[in-house]
Amino acid sequence: MKRRTERRLPQSILALLLSLLLLFPLASCGSKSEPDTSTSATEPATVATTVPATAAPEPTVLVRLCSFDAPVEIHTEQQAAYLAGDLDKVGDYAKGVEELSRPNQITLTWEVETLTEGVGVKSFVIRVSTKPDLSRPIVSPLSKTRRSFSFGNALIGQTYYWNLTVYDTEGGSFVTETATFTTAANGPRNLTVDGITNVRDLGGWRTEDGGRVRQGLMFRGAKLNAGNSVLVTDEGIKTLKNEFGIVSELELRRTSELGGRTTSVLGDKVKFYSRPMEYEDILTDENNKVQIKSIFALLADRSNYPIYFHCSIGTDRTGLIAYLVNGLCGVSEEDLWRDYLFSNFGVINGTRSKGNIQNAYVSTFQYWKGNTYAEKIYDYLNTVFGIPKEHLDSVIQIMKEMPAN
Repeated sequence: MKRRTERRLPQSILALLLSLLLLFPLASCGSKSEPDTSTSATEPATVATTVPATAAPEPTVLVRLCSFDAPVEIHTEQQAAYLAGDLDKVGDYAKGVEELSRPNQITLTWEVETLTEGVGVKSFVIRVSTKPDLSRPIVSPLSKTRRSFSFGNALIGQTYYWNLTVYDTEGGSFVTETATFTTAANGPRNLTVDGITNVRDLGGWRTEDGGRVRQGLMFRGAKLNAGNSVLVTDEGIKTLKNEFGIVSELELRRTSELGGRTTSVLGDKVKFYSRPMEYEDILTDENNKVQIKSIFALLADRSNYPIYFHCSIGTDRTGLIAYLVNGLCGVSEEDLWRDYLFSNFGVINGTRSKGNIQNAYVSTFQYWKGNTYAEKIYDYLNTVFGIPKEHLDSVIQIMKEMPAN
């Protein structure tokens, strides 16, 4: 049998063929080779697209709000000069025959710069608030030509926040940044109520133990009416009811001075309390003792606040109640004097001096028992007038605030 012979290519030729195959890439059947566009798993693909612009449009108007370098003073130059000067020299500044009792208004200003030709301001709306979020603000629409806004009856020692909403002639609007300012903290907080004089808040005065009398709760001033003639104007009534939120009117004039009135000129919704007092022998008159005890029962009831209390010119009978309440809260004797003598800036038909009340009641409290002036007044009202301690304590709690720890 013949052996079958197998022919094999020499190994050198096989190696040559393999080398040639590696030099030419393999092509897919029936298709044209295309470049590889796959991406690595670690590198994102880049896609060329057109994205519309989303940036905010350029402002057409620039508004700069004013700033204050120091606390804003509510007192006029005359008032401030007296408050910073000699206690006994009030007659150098006011004599009780001219209306000088009202405060300065606070004026806010701003500047406007046009950034886009042909586009201007259509109108403004200003908001002023004691809250950082501008809640419960004073709101006022303003014309395009306005560059200032004034308001009165500011709180003392208070930080205010304000801004503008600006409407332009192209139909756009924007809100400016919020600016702040702080009012000076020295009392009294004197006020403007149209038609009546000598109005101020009992609150705002510092106390000797580091506290402060609360503002916006007790307001003192002159009479609202003379018989059937209403003295306070409609604008003044709006201030008392809407701005101050008066709930109660406390009338201290004698019945013969009221002209038969038994309701408040502020309207039926305002509670009317008549507690007639004599203005002579003001601390020792037996009727006055009864009335003062009754007054403190009213003041001990939170539901009666805010209160507007007055006699005829808001100086003597009104001054005594103010002296007692602020004295109880711990206002210094000097500031109690200042508050009483400040009535000379109102129309009170004559000048008041320290002598008017020194013997009437100040000396009595000065020599009464107690470690502080507040304690002396507290004990006197409790011991001599029979005012319950719970009423005195309630008045102090309502009217006095201590700084937050």
